[in-house]
Amino acid sequence: MIKTLIVFYIFIILGIVNTIYANNPYGRREHYRMDSKIVGTEWESAIRGDSLNCIIIGRALFGNSRDVFIKDTLAYSCHGYSLLILNIKDPDIPILLGYYDTGGSVFGVYVKDTIAYVADYFAGLRIINVSNPSLPTELGYYDTGGTAYGINIKDTLAYVADGENGLRIINVSNPSLPTELGYYDTGGCAYGINIKDTLAYVADGENGLRIINVSNPALPIEIGYCYYNTDEFVRNVFVKDTLAYVADESDGLRIINVSNPTLPIEISNYTGSFAFDVYVIDTLAYVANWYAGLRIFNVSNPVSPILLGCYDTDRSALGVYVKDTFAYVADGGSGLRIINVSNPTLPTEIGYYNTGGCTYGVYVKDTLAYIVTHWNGFHIINVSNPSSPTEIGYYNKAGFAFDVYVKDTLAYVAYGENGLRIINVSNPSSPTEIGYYNTGGCAYGVYVKDTLAYVADGGNGLRVINVSNPISPILLGYYNTDGIACGVYVKDTLVYVADGETGLRVINVSNPSSPIEIGYYDTVGYTYDVFVKDTIAYIADGETGLRVINVSNPSSPIEIGYFDTDSLANSIYVKDTFAYVADGGSGLRIINVSNPVSPILLGYYNTGSSSCGVYVKDTLAYVSDYGYGLYIIHYIGQHGIKENIYKNMKNIVSISGYNSIRIDCNIKKISNVRICIYNILGQREYIALDGLKSPGNYSVSWNGKTGVYFVRINIGEHTYTKKVIIIK
Repeated sequence: MIKTLIVFYIFIILGIVNTIYANNPYGRREHYRMDSKIVGTEWESAIRGDSLNCIIIGRALFGNSRDVFIKDTLAYSCHGYSLLILNIKDPDIPILLGYYDTGGSVFGVYVKDTIAYVADYFAGLRIINVSNPSLPTELGYYDTGGTAYGINIKDTLAYVADGENGLRIINVSNPSLPTELGYYDTGGCAYGINIKDTLAYVADGENGLRIINVSNPALPIEIGYCYYNTDEFVRNVFVKDTLAYVADESDGLRIINVSNPTLPIEISNYTGSFAFDVYVIDTLAYVANWYAGLRIFNVSNPVSPILLGCYDTDRSALGVYVKDTFAYVADGGSGLRIINVSNPTLPTEIGYYNTGGCTYGVYVKDTLAYIVTHWNGFHIINVSNPSSPTEIGYYNKAGFAFDVYVKDTLAYVAYGENGLRIINVSNPSSPTEIGYYNTGGCAYGVYVKDTLAYVADGGNGLRVINVSNPISPILLGYYNTDGIACGVYVKDTLVYVADGETGLRVINVSNPSSPIEIGYYDTVGYTYDVFVKDTIAYIADGETGLRVINVSNPSSPIEIGYFDTDSLANSIYVKDTFAYVADGGSGLRIINVSNPVSPILLGYYNTGSSSCGVYVKDTLAYVSDYGYGLYIIHYIGQHGIKENIYKNMKNIVSISGYNSIRIDCNIKKISNVRICIYNILGQREYIALDGLKSPGNYSVSWNGKTGVYFVRINIGEHTYTKKVIIIK
């Protein structure tokens, strides 16, 4: 039990430390540079999105939901690093239309006309064109210098609550070139903002509510404040008529009379706790109340607010927006919840968009990706079009899911302290648990062969479970390893266990009722995962990276090579001569192991939080990032197609794509010309203008299916290659 608790906290610390501020609304300060190696409070590694020979194809399960803005039939929702645009015309079934990865952590959004203004934490203000919601594009940005939490737009000015930098006022009349007009240091940590007439109301953390005159935006002046005591922490504010409704994380809803803004007076407070956002319509105040979910108050008598009803959302309610008879709640790890509040005494959830929370393990079979998450269970994603993955089903059980293995129509989930769960996925839109086995420890890894499930059960070592009858699994045998069993791989009659601090253990299971250890290799670091191919075991060994072990003699494994992956090697998958390592804060590393004695880095993609799981199918790597969901990544190095855009070709070649691909060429002199379009797997889909062409203008159009393509144009000795996306 002690060992189980130790590894439980190791996993939590290593995984959560990268995303603690994304999950924890108390977070005071976060650095944009992400990695698993910490010096003081700084993260040391490359910025998210840095890559070598890798491109991102698609995203799913976007992370923690923090804020939401409703306009017409669209919901603009802040999740992890991404702004999601959802069609909510049918609130029972929100549909993802498009997304934009900002590069920072999206905390707030305000939409005006066809532009979304995003408060993007350390990345500041991002201005995004959403006129085409399926293909949002960034118009401009302004680095506010602090930590942008909240935003409000009035006319051509953006008012940003910029954390310890206070209030920033930015001219966005030219959205491609925003400029700061003025600022005011509020003295605390500005989290939320509301503009009414010429006054800015700032929720300033421990400094309470600040009221600032912004009639001259170049010189804002504080004219009043309402301060309580140091135990309280103001998160957001909503102003209606002469009242300011304040969400206070210590004391719940506070109502302040601001008829005289130079002398605001608190007239009531509803003692609760953990209020993070508030929205007021008519005589009702809707409060996002963290773990208590949505709370609805009657404020017709503001001196004595009355709790009318509440709805306990699945996770942590951080933001709320109300339109007509629906409340839209940004609910942390469980995504966007849509609640019918037509009867405020009995609010009822009618729809949701689950953004996945903290993704951990991934397994791909046919056109489906199976993802397990902490807190949010098991998800099934349709990846038949990898550029537009879509969630089609999920199963949620309280607890921490770590790994998944799919065989036939059953998914076997290592569900931490909940043991092994067996889920029927024959109907992927409605996965159903049909059996389970309480392994007694903390199930971290699972591998299924024939009718046996092999579970890496933390401090309890290896468990061998008969699943021939999946409704009633039976323990056949076990072997208590010396360390913390984190990962497992089965080949023939041998089980290879990644056993934490005691390295690699090789166990003979020819008699599954009596497993016997026949060999081991004590690695340098902390062994999290193992993958065996031929006579080589490839180990994800924590901070020491990839270790290559010769197991041709399983009783005496020998290390023959290694590669320091830079961060924290959590998971590994080997295909052909490539080892794909989920490397914590460094993201995905792709390593050539054709010569196992001397592995060589071929490419990488930094996912930004903590890369925990990886599965490879065809030419795509499916990577689960703890804080920010599923990434689908294509390696474009030795066996792929790479963008190759020469500046001197830009004047003679134009390529555009949306519903179809259009290519325009201006040939200056007689040249051999060839235009080819390839799909994401490198297969040629189309060829045109193949031969010698005279000077002149040429146009080609191709109407393909939705997906990612590469257009390659050869003109004489020059080659121009560009990635294009078609969305129908």
